[in-house]
Amino acid sequence: MRFLFTLLSFVICGGVSAQDKVDNDLLMGYLQNQEFEQVIRYMEKTVQPKHPNGLVILANAYFQNAQPAEAAHYYKRILDIDSNHITANQQLGAMAAQQQQYTQAIPHFQRLTGLRPNSAACWKQLARAASNVVGLQDSASVYMERAYAINPLDPGTVTFIADEYMGKKEFGKADSLLKKYHLTDSMNVNINAMLVKTSFNLDNFDDAVRFGRQIMESRAMAPLAYIYLSATYYNMKQYDSCIRVHDFFAELVGDAPETMKFYAAMSYGELKQYEKSNSLLLECINMAKSKSLDSYYAAIAGNYEKMKNYRAAISYYDTAYYLFKQPMRQYGIARIYDQQLQDPQKAKRHYQLYLKSAKPETKNETDIHTYVKERVKTLQ
Repeated sequence: MRFLFTLLSFVICGGVSAQDKVDNDLLMGYLQNQEFEQVIRYMEKTVQPKHPNGLVILANAYFQNAQPAEAAHYYKRILDIDSNHITANQQLGAMAAQQQQYTQAIPHFQRLTGLRPNSAACWKQLARAASNVVGLQDSASVYMERAYAINPLDPGTVTFIADEYMGKKEFGKADSLLKKYHLTDSMNVNINAMLVKTSFNLDNFDDAVRFGRQIMESRAMAPLAYIYLSATYYNMKQYDSCIRVHDFFAELVGDAPETMKFYAAMSYGELKQYEKSNSLLLECINMAKSKSLDSYYAAIAGNYEKMKNYRAAISYYDTAYYLFKQPMRQYGIARIYDQQLQDPQKAKRHYQLYLKSAKPETKNETDIHTYVKERVKTLQ
């Protein structure tokens, strides 16, 4: 609001009266009191502007009066007179972007980068618009790199580029970029949150903990950072810390995301607190809306197996298989019948069900597949 008032004041003082014969003092009074309807009435009925400076006052008054269609009409009239008019291009581009009409916004932003090639803000808004148009994502990256070259201290530009790197699995590049910014501003939550993610993916767990704890200490709302911090602690086998992250976030917002619950549940399992583990896993099941549900059922089955409650373990493996037809669940059932319940007939049947659909990919899966083929031959 203040920007537009300053802009209009500049336009008025810059000679609009000489072009369209307006009463400068009257206009300034209307603008100071934010009487935009009075500005519209005066400009349309009294002045009837024909020059860009007068038209921009009228267009901006319509914009401030929540009449975007009328504002756009006059901005376009300005461009008919002067296609390089900075304010008209900026406003039309911004209005189109706000309405998610990015293909319409791009020509205006492109013209602005031509008029102001050293403006990081112009390149940045062009990049954001292009990133939302199919086929222009690569161009968007180029535009944002231009913005970064002009102003490397804009956190929005840094996070955009870092996110692009991470989308390409170039975590090292993203990490370097983020850490460079971090040297000048160590308190930016978005930067620190992304550093937790890059550190985790680079197996730099100490860094992930350092940045994650900083976010926790500030009690910032950064769910993704807490999820990666949970995963970090779990991979470091610091199970108590993993559970603390879950409890902290749940206290902070009233609940915890599905993935965070899962890591806390697995940590409880590692600490042999199986009831707490299963309680959280059941919460995960209720929240699950993806194939993660298979892993949750299998994790509960694993906990029951460790508790020597083999019937319950088989039940959960069976449920997981029924839902997702993952052959490894049949292997889990067969293994329990074979090794724990000494029921060779049922073990053989489930091993055969596993072999019927198993398609091993990893070395571990291949070893299991080879073992099962040989084991079936010995079972009666």
